Order: sequence, then structure tokens, then C-alpha cells
Amino acid sequence: MGTEFWLVVQWWVILFLFGLAAWPLTQTLFNGWWDKGYLFSKAVGLVVVSYTIWFGASIHILPFTSPVILLVLASVFVVSALACGWIGAFTVKDADGRRSLQLSLDVAPGLFKSFTWDNVKIYIFAEALFLAALLFWSYVKGHEPSIRGLEKFMDFGFAKSIQTNTFFPPSDMWYSGLTINYYYFGHFVMAMLSKFSGVDLRYGFNLMLASLFAFTCTMSFSIGYELVVSSLKLPPTRYKLLALIAGLFTAFLMSFAGNMQTLYAFTKGYTGENVKPFWELMWSPEEFPTRYKEGMNTYWYANATRFIPYTIHEFPSYSFVVSDVHGHVLSLPFVLLAIALLLQIFGRQKAHTENFLYPLFYGLLVAVLFMTNVLDAPIYMGLFVVLSFLLFSPTIFRVGGWFGTHGLFTVLAFVTGPLILPFVTNFKSFVNGVAVNCPPAGMADQKIGILLFETVDKCQKSPIWMMYLLWGFFIYTGIWFMFTVHGSRFKEWFHRFTPMEKVLLVMFVYSIGLIIFPEFFYFKDIYPQHFRSNTMFKLGYQAYIMFTILSGYAIVKIISLNSPSVWKKVFIVLLIPHLFFVAIYPNFSIKSYFGKLGNYKTLDGLAWLKDQYPDDYEAVMWMDRKIQDKQLPGVPAIASVKSPPVIVEADGDSYTDYNRVSAYTGAPAVIGWAVHEWLWHGTYDVVAPRRDDVSRIYTDPDIAMTQKILAKYDVSYIIVGTIERQKYANILEDKLKTLGTVVFESGDTYIIKIEDRLYNSSPVSY
Repeated sequence: MGTEFWLVVQWWVILFLFGLAAWPLTQTLFNGWWDKGYLFSKAVGLVVVSYTIWFGASIHILPFTSPVILLVLASVFVVSALACGWIGAFTVKDADGRRSLQLSLDVAPGLFKSFTWDNVKIYIFAEALFLAALLFWSYVKGHEPSIRGLEKFMDFGFAKSIQTNTFFPPSDMWYSGLTINYYYFGHFVMAMLSKFSGVDLRYGFNLMLASLFAFTCTMSFSIGYELVVSSLKLPPTRYKLLALIAGLFTAFLMSFAGNMQTLYAFTKGYTGENVKPFWELMWSPEEFPTRYKEGMNTYWYANATRFIPYTIHEFPSYSFVVSDVHGHVLSLPFVLLAIALLLQIFGRQKAHTENFLYPLFYGLLVAVLFMTNVLDAPIYMGLFVVLSFLLFSPTIFRVGGWFGTHGLFTVLAFVTGPLILPFVTNFKSFVNGVAVNCPPAGMADQKIGILLFETVDKCQKSPIWMMYLLWGFFIYTGIWFMFTVHGSRFKEWFHRFTPMEKVLLVMFVYSIGLIIFPEFFYFKDIYPQHFRSNTMFKLGYQAYIMFTILSGYAIVKIISLNSPSVWKKVFIVLLIPHLFFVAIYPNFSIKSYFGKLGNYKTLDGLAWLKDQYPDDYEAVMWMDRKIQDKQLPGVPAIASVKSPPVIVEADGDSYTDYNRVSAYTGAPAVIGWAVHEWLWHGTYDVVAPRRDDVSRIYTDPDIAMTQKILAKYDVSYIIVGTIERQKYANILEDKLKTLGTVVFESGDTYIIKIEDRLYNSSPVSY
């Protein structure tokens, strides 16, 4: 790892500062939590600081710069410390019958109470745990750091485009002239951390992934630990060890485990999407001792996320391995923070029903979730409402008193909806409604309210046995947990659980609803055959997270019961195969993607480009350097630059090496990955003309027509490199050179600066 170790430390210090800035607020939110909420402080800091900066840049009052980030960090610490009584408090005192507002400047006793030796030991342990997880996944990621393949070009391009913009919304690097029409807040957080830390995004991209792994490990650890501390009545000598086991076990399930589709590793296997029932692929008893290793060696770990045909059902462990820093991964710290807050609010409701800080902050958190991974917002707002209804009512399933006593508590969370206004005013959803899966023949091609009834061909159902392989481990542990404590009637049974256990039970049933939903409905997008794929993906991902929290605690609780019984033995015996299959997943995924961890390379995500396309790499570096310096040849250096210049490069299909310059520099291309832009704009009609224009720029001999096209898009630079020659076999390089001046050249790759005389308008504004 060498010198890159210090890059990791540098990145960690910045995360530590974000946690420190929000520490007073975090401690107030997680009052009574075993670590005072310390392992959530970094996530709380990211929510408050990043939202403040984003909002300021979105309404054009705070530029997105490092000094502004530092200013907001300091301000958040001071304000939260004042509000939470650390360094002073606003007080109102009576003086001769009149009220006067006074500000105490004394250091509050609460500050010293937070730093007793017992607490400091917990903080040191928690910070060491986070740093260890960060270093571990940084080391793992260094074995395959390439920012290439799947969604990596898109994710890096978003972050790079955000970094090149002073105010928001940021420009779309794959559709010049427009801004990003995607939920990009998580990418903004990545861009912000890279900018403020001084770590180049080519490293920061992989460090962000390692950070997300560390957040997931440590925050799930804290939740698992707290559930034991608050729910199990045990002597101190025993609960600490059991809580530690529960925390580590929950962290393992959340960060490493998969699903039971790994059963296919012990079969003859299948190829592609030709999924066959596992019982048809089993080795015979005579063959198994010698042949099962064939399946172990050929099992493809990605099949666990594409098992049910035409669907996606990912989980965090897979996300960390394939390394797409995508919206559903970027939201993990915020999701786990939401779950912890729900446990805190509803698991300790007597202490928090009158504290409006909780719904206000939770509303802010939901706004952040919406802008990071949009479906997470209704999922966790819905869960908040369900928990309010069930656990704040005087009696379960009875509305009486809920609207009067606690209605305001829920409404305040919704009031924070205006926080997303700067985002939604520049965002057009690419979901066209809620459609019915397998609509009745007589209802085809109709719409009733928000429900769409498409053709009868839009009908996909998940076989029960497939669903069990995906979710069986969680369903098994959840059902056993539900009936660990028995009662004669449902009401009595439910109320024998602790408050936090009740929250877990509600989350369990709620998660079952999330995985059932795509069997009947889906959110309509552009995909014809994989029409319910994204719906199952986004809902199932959150179900997996909530299921994991329950399973981690349930297993520890059931096994730790003092009264040995035949039922506990049955549970353990049946648990072993379930747990075995989900636990062995990283044995396949990590070894496959990272080359059995046998050759550490680097954390530099662009090293692959330098190795395989050295001349294109130099062109990318030149363009990126000039954009950052704002000193492009022939272009005025204007301090108030809003976005980088428009470029032309070969466009191509999604998940390929096309559009590497725009993705790696943030400079907007005329058009980028076609299917992605099609999805973001809802129609291919806006994509096709641009693709045709780019082709004419490179291949049409008509110079006048080419000049008109260049002027139409206000193009400043034309890229000619390996990819362009691969796509356009009849590329007219002599023509291209007549359009401007070659300002960069490396080997066979060069960049042409378009002459300003081609345009009737004023010179380019970069």
C-alpha cells in the first residue's frame, strides 16, 4: 500500500472532522445509546454539512469551494454545540416581572460529562473500528481499482461534473446544455469530500467506496450492539460480551453476506439466464465427493443478484465488490442512520415523543435520501408513519388519540418536504407511473388514477422456490423471532416484546411487503422486458438491510435464551444450512473480483486507462488539468466560470469505454451513453439526433455542415483518439484539423480547439 496509506489517513481525518462538527447534535439525538451515537456522528455530519452547502450552491448564495466547506463545518459545530448546551445556552429569565433573553457563555457541564474516561474509551474503540474497516476495504479495493465497467463511468462523471461547477444544478457531462437529471446528492457528497480533502477524485472514488463499507460495518455494528443492551435483561458481565457478538455478527451479515442462491455452487450450475431448479442440477451421491469442486470453481457470484429472470435483487456485499459508487450504495449511511433513529424514537418513545428535534431531523434525512436514491424517501417516510400509527397509538391497531396527540409529530416530518424544492425544480422523473403486473386482459392499455394497465405481456411472477433462496434466511429467522415469546392472544403476545423489538417486528413485516410489492405492481420506466427490474432492485435492497438488522439480533437472542428447550435446538439445527449459504458468499465474490487478493495494485482508479490507452490517458489528464486551472488555450480565464467547455468525442453504448473523456473530466459531451440519456430524458427522440450529429462531425465531408453542427452545440474541443478511430472507420481527420488548432497531441491522440470565428455568437464563455 505504501504511500497510499497516507491518502487513506488523510481521507479519514476529513471524515473525522465531519463527525466532530456534528458530535453535539448526534449525542443529543442518540441520548441513552451505548456509544452516545458516536458511530453515527460522521453520517449526521455529512447530512447537515453537505445539505447546507448543496442548498446554498443551489440557490446561488454559497459557491461550492473548499473555504465554504470549512466555514460550514465550523458553523455547524458552533450552532449544534450552542443548541445542545455544550458551550453555552440561550436562556430566558424573569427580572422584575419582565422577560429578558440572556446568553450564557460558560462551558456547559454536559461537555465534560461527554468526555469521562469510560466514554472516551468507547469513542476510541468506535473510531478504531471505523478506521480498521476503512483501511481493510481500501486494501481490498487496491487489488482492482479500475473506474471502468458497469456504472463507474457514470458515477465518476457525475462527481467530476459536480466538482467543475461552482453553483448547482451541475451540468450533465453526457448531454451538453442541460443539467444532471438524476438523484445526484450522494455523488455531491463524494465530490465534496474529495475537494475538501485535497485527494484527487481518481483516488477519492475508491476511498468513497471504502468509506461506505466502513459506514455500513460500523453503523450496523452499533445498531446490533444497542439492541442487545436495550432489549436483553442480562447481568453486566454477560451483556457486554453478548452485545459485542451481536454487533459483529450484524456487521458481518450487512457487509459480507449474500443470499442462499450460493447453493448452486454445490451443483452442476447453469450458464447465463438459463436458470434451472437446483434439484435438477444436483450431483449424484456417488459423484458429489469428487465433482462438487467443479461447481465451487465455476460458480459466478453475480448470479445471486440476477437469479429471478429479468430482475435485479442486489445487496450491500455485492455492491462493495462490484464497486459502483451508485445511488443505492451512497445512501447506505443515510439509510442506516434512518433505521437507528427509528429505533431510538419509537424504541424509547416516552423520552422522545415531545422532542421535535427528531421529526425535524428525520425530515431532513428523508430529503437527503430522496436526492440520493429517490425511492428510499417514500420507503422510510412510510415506515416512519407506520411506526407512528402502530407504536404511538394508545392500543395497537386503534387510531384513537393518534391524530390528536401524535399527528403533529408526523406532520413535522412532512413539512421538511420544501427542503428538496431546489432539486425537484430541476428534476424530471423518469418513472411514468405505477403499473399493474399481469393486468387483466380487459384492462389492457388503460389508466385509472395513478395505476397503469399495460399489455397482458407485462406479466412476470417469481417462483416461490426462487423467492425462498433469496429471502429464506431472513424469513426463517424472522418467523422464529416472532414466536420466541408466546401469548394466548395476539395483543398480549405483541406487548411482551420490548419497545425496540416491536420496532424490529414492524420492520420485518414492512420488509415482507417491499418484496411482495413487485409481484403485483412496478414503477414504469423505459425498459420493455425488464420492466419490474428497478422496482424489485430498489425495494429489495432496503428490505435486505432491514431484514439483516432483525436477523442479527434474533439469532443472538434466541440462542442466548437461558431455558434450553427442544425448540431452540431445532432452531439451531435448521439455522445452520441457512446461515452457511448466506455466509459463504464473500468466498466467491471477493476472490473472483479481486483476484484472490494476490496482487495489490493501487488505489488509482485511472491506472487502467494509462496502461491500455496511454495516449488517451494523456489527453484526459491535459483536459482535466486545464479545466481545473481554468487556463484552456485561447479561452479567457473567467473567475465566475459556471461549467467547463463542450467537447465532442465518440459516443457509444452503456457500460463500454466510450465517452471516457467527458466521464473523467466532467466536460460535457454533445452526447454520452445513449441508453442512460434515454432513461434520464424518457425518450430516445432527444438522443438520436445528437448521435447523428456527432457521427457527421467525424465523417461528413461537408465542412459547412460540420461548422453549423459545432456552432449548434457551442463546441469548443474535438477529441480524436483510439476510441474515435475504432467507431468511425471513415473518420476525416484532415477535415477536422481545418476546423481549428491542435492544442494537444500525444502519439495518435490529439485535441482540436475550435476557432471562435465559426460562431456568430460571442466567444465561448469558459
